[in-house]
Amino acid sequence: MDDYAPATLLDVSLFFVFLCVFLGGYYRTVLSPTGRPDGFGNSSVISNLHSVPLCALAFLSLNHIIPETVPICWSVSFFVVDLIDSIVRREAMWFVHAVISLALNLLTGSSARHRALRSVSKGFFAEASTRQVSQTLSAIVFFTTKTTTTFQPFLNHWKKSKSYSSYVVFFVVFTLCRLIWVPYFIYTTYFYHLNGELDMLIWPSLAFCLLQFAWYAKMCMIAVNYKIPKDLMEQFSKEQ
Repeated sequence: MDDYAPATLLDVSLFFVFLCVFLGGYYRTVLSPTGRPDGFGNSSVISNLHSVPLCALAFLSLNHIIPETVPICWSVSFFVVDLIDSIVRREAMWFVHAVISLALNLLTGSSARHRALRSVSKGFFAEASTRQVSQTLSAIVFFTTKTTTTFQPFLNHWKKSKSYSSYVVFFVVFTLCRLIWVPYFIYTTYFYHLNGELDMLIWPSLAFCLLQFAWYAKMCMIAVNYKIPKDLMEQFSKEQ
């Protein structure tokens, strides 16, 4: 396969080092005496630990200061643990999100031309709104299933203030990062840099976009009929 770019020994080493970081986070937030079942997914510390360094690494990659594989290894290590967490908690939505994210990371990172274009690093700026969004999107999940980065501080601010204005700020950031930036960079990648030539990576990319639009539809409903569910208020109070 001419487009295949194999992983190096350094890539594998970085992956396992980074994996230990997030496994340590999983132990601290879930398995330790002070942990709880939803501790990993709802931890702002873990969320910041993933998204803030990831955006910084993506910036360095786009400026050709570090290899593209460094932010990829960081992201893959997180989503491996996130996938395990979603399986243990039986969270279908986050399972789908983790699978799509891993597919995008691994498939795009193993493509020589996408690696040369730094496609993954461009996509990582979607994390500037982030799940990381899970803290804010937990409200959406309550509305739909009754289950439970700009950067993560916007999420934490909304969690603390629970105000409509802070939700609007996060809503705008999510719109810019995931509804505008992601489709834009996918379009420019395929129709400008690759001259309209599509490959198999377009499918997980479209799946990711559809997931964002599904979340966004629920976020619009919350923005119009703003009300924080009682269970979510109690959850936020415990996390203060």
